[in-house]
Amino acid sequence: MAVRTRSASAALLLLCAAQLMVLLDASIVHIALPSIQREFGVASGRLQWITTAYTLCFGGFLLVGGRLGDRFGRRRTLAAGMWLFALASAAAGFAPSAGALITARALQGLSAAMVAPMVFVFVAAIFPEGPSRNRAMGVLSAVSAAGFVTGLILGGTLTGWLGWRAVFFATVLIGLLIAAMLPILPPDRAGERRPLYLPGAVAATLGIGCLVLALAEGGASAGILGTGGLLTASALLLALFVRIERSAAYPLLPPGLLARRPFAGAAMAAFLFGGVIGPSIFMLTLYMQRALGYEPLRAAAAFLPQELTVIAVAQLAGRLVTRYGTRPVLLAGAAAFALGSWLLSQLAAQDAWLAYILPGTVLIGVGVGCVMVGSSVAMTSGLARDDHAAAAGLWNVAPQIGASVNLAVQIAAAEWFSDGRLLRDPLSPAALSGYRAAFAALLACALLIGAGVWLLLRRPAAERRSRKQGRAT
Repeated sequence: MAVRTRSASAALLLLCAAQLMVLLDASIVHIALPSIQREFGVASGRLQWITTAYTLCFGGFLLVGGRLGDRFGRRRTLAAGMWLFALASAAAGFAPSAGALITARALQGLSAAMVAPMVFVFVAAIFPEGPSRNRAMGVLSAVSAAGFVTGLILGGTLTGWLGWRAVFFATVLIGLLIAAMLPILPPDRAGERRPLYLPGAVAATLGIGCLVLALAEGGASAGILGTGGLLTASALLLALFVRIERSAAYPLLPPGLLARRPFAGAAMAAFLFGGVIGPSIFMLTLYMQRALGYEPLRAAAAFLPQELTVIAVAQLAGRLVTRYGTRPVLLAGAAAFALGSWLLSQLAAQDAWLAYILPGTVLIGVGVGCVMVGSSVAMTSGLARDDHAAAAGLWNVAPQIGASVNLAVQIAAAEWFSDGRLLRDPLSPAALSGYRAAFAALLACALLIGAGVWLLLRRPAAERRSRKQGRAT
């Protein structure tokens, strides 16, 4: 049953603002990374944790965030997340060291895990399944893209004029304003008082964290034995998560949800989306500012065509999903990711933006627009209302985990092929080889995961035969 509101459009606008803030803070820090690296003197393997701490905690606790809404009320959970996000942003702005900044970013991720599922659930509740929900998801996806481009431009402007700390203080005011306006949303009674199985979420987050740490720093810091230990710990913790979920009376992830092939395919496409967009922006930001000598604002402006493409394609994708279904839209997005990654793997020392960065990022923008809309629709179609929170959590979890894992893979490839000179000697041929290797690794991930999406979204043979027989008659 849809939630009653005085104005569905006004509610959608406020929810889009909350989603924009979460994504704004995910992208605003990318342009500031070189400045942060210079102030704190952190290596590239440590630098990625300023991004990864956010995405890892965001992804690891999203399922818990969805269940908090079921237990305590969705509007109340959304408000708590917004206030906590503003507090964590202030802590990041005042951080005296890289370690303190990473801790504040982790707290931002935890609070974002309370906000994002509630946005998704409110949209699914206000707009009934069908064309109206498809259009609303298209608007939400376009605003999400606007959050990325706004974060990049704002991050470049603030970093250039006021320094990197200003990028975090900017989100404090935005968060407080949105929190104050939340009463316009319809009140939602708390659901059944279900216990929150935090050990499962902690086990999953620690397991993914060990995997990311093994990929990012294991070979350089701990050697083969240390890397093997981290990978073993990751496998054991993830196995523990599965065991906890199976024995839980109210699991974070409803049983059978991932057994639905369209749902699993959409989740894998969302993983691919996160694994391409965040890591590609991270690497290109370093490349443009350190190797090409771009100022922060110019580097941010270089992403503008990509984000405008996402906004346009997201609006078109909503209509395409209504007409053709989610399968062709998701597969088109996966193909665009692969083509864009291939172009970026050909980076040259001169004329790089026009020949490689512009077409590569635009193609990635096409993929983002298709996958964001297609996956959000596919993961809610045919679900009971009680499962919307879990689906919302997983839809947000998948790209965050994809971003954490793929960024670690890219950094490892870049460091290996540059012989550790990626940041120490950014103008050297070895550094260029490192950047190319990073995007070659991204291409491999896009092809591998894209193939998995295609296999999961294939119609069973019996269904294909029945469709052919139907057309023949």
